[in-house]
Amino acid sequence: MNKDIKMIVMDLDDTLLNDDLVISDYTKQVIFNAQKKGIKIVLASGRPAPAIEKYAKELKLKENNGYVISYNGAVLTEMSTGTILNRTTLTLENIDFLLKTAKDKNLFFQTYINGKVVTDRHNQYTDFEGELTGMPVIKIENLKDEIKEEVVKIILMDDPDRLKLVEEELKTEIGNTMTMNISKPFFLEFTNTLVDKDKTITYLCNKIGIDKGSVMAIGDSFNDLSMIKGCGIGIVMSNGHNDVKKHAHHITHCNNTDGVATAINRFALAV
Repeated sequence: MNKDIKMIVMDLDDTLLNDDLVISDYTKQVIFNAQKKGIKIVLASGRPAPAIEKYAKELKLKENNGYVISYNGAVLTEMSTGTILNRTTLTLENIDFLLKTAKDKNLFFQTYINGKVVTDRHNQYTDFEGELTGMPVIKIENLKDEIKEEVVKIILMDDPDRLKLVEEELKTEIGNTMTMNISKPFFLEFTNTLVDKDKTITYLCNKIGIDKGSVMAIGDSFNDLSMIKGCGIGIVMSNGHNDVKKHAHHITHCNNTDGVATAINRFALAV
């Protein structure tokens, strides 16, 4: 597996970030070493873009021509200029379907509008999202009237066991009209069917002229699976889901013991 790595794409939560939502100083230094070698660094998360900015600044992505993939691949941002290179939204029909599904199945509904987390009723899951992202949480009772334009991502939320059942129920009904992923056990996320992390990585590689075989992807969860399978080297954290680990080229240490840094040293820096 000796590949000349040109780009490293990494998930945030439970991957790059430890359980305190911090990038360790050691991992930062290893990433800086990769940047000095000319390797492109890309953060790829299900988080909304504003909730990734802090970490992009810590890793100096603006100064080092890095990129941010947010909303599970729906938005691609060039950090050196702040330019959005690609943005793919859900259709109004998708939104109506998910609003109805949330009502019929008594699920919590969440989306993002103008830098805010928007929900129809406050709950422990949106409170968690507000704490995780640092974004204000706004309750709007009649969301159908409020969402007048297409959004990039919607999340349906509930107890993890029930959410798995809902996911199975919706697979046939949704078909190929949307991409559906469980990120956190209590987050069932929906994006446009053209969206996943790997598709956005492919778009970026084509745009800047990097062979996808020279890309290393690091993640832990089902929304990382497409890039773990699709990139030249797919790394899964030891704390990752077992079903995701089955597709890994290599399993690294956990997110609390610098697993990302260990993988970069081994496969990109040959340390």
